[in-house]
Amino acid sequence: MASRSSVSMLPEDVRDELNRRLVESNFSGYEGLARWLREQGFEISKSAIHRHGSALEADFEDAMADVRRTRALARAVKNDGDEGEVLAATSGILQEQLLRISIALRTADSDPAEAAKSISMVARAHSDVGRLQVALSKWQEELKAKCQAAADACEQAARRGGLTPDTVEVIRREILGITA
Repeated sequence: MASRSSVSMLPEDVRDELNRRLVESNFSGYEGLARWLREQGFEISKSAIHRHGSALEADFEDAMADVRRTRALARAVKNDGDEGEVLAATSGILQEQLLRISIALRTADSDPAEAAKSISMVARAHSDVGRLQVALSKWQEELKAKCQAAADACEQAARRGGLTPDTVEVIRREILGITA
């Protein structure tokens, strides 16, 4: 079993402060951080801090990507709860999570048979998400076609009813605007 890193053995409050300083310094200034830790009574090399900082930075970037995806999903929901946008955003998040899982499985130290079984399950889930996206695209195209047909029918009825061309155009834009 691998030994624990010297940074992971720091008291939680010192490690939290180190992490805060790493984020604030944009994951740089390792010599200064090693000096700060020495002042706190901990002898940790800048290499150990760099290894910790690199792992923290990767986790930080993953977390920020999750925030961006969540914001995209929130925007999709906010846009009148457009079911197509919500499904597309959710599907994208699922695909990225499945990719992360498959990468983690490939790099994990585990039983090869168990890893193969897990990767197979992830591949199936990825395939299911792909089918969802195809179905979503088909549904969106069908919805656009139905809206176009409704706009055409409404336009004909409005013209027969004596509405002005400007009014007919406003009605048409309102109908077609639900898929734009």
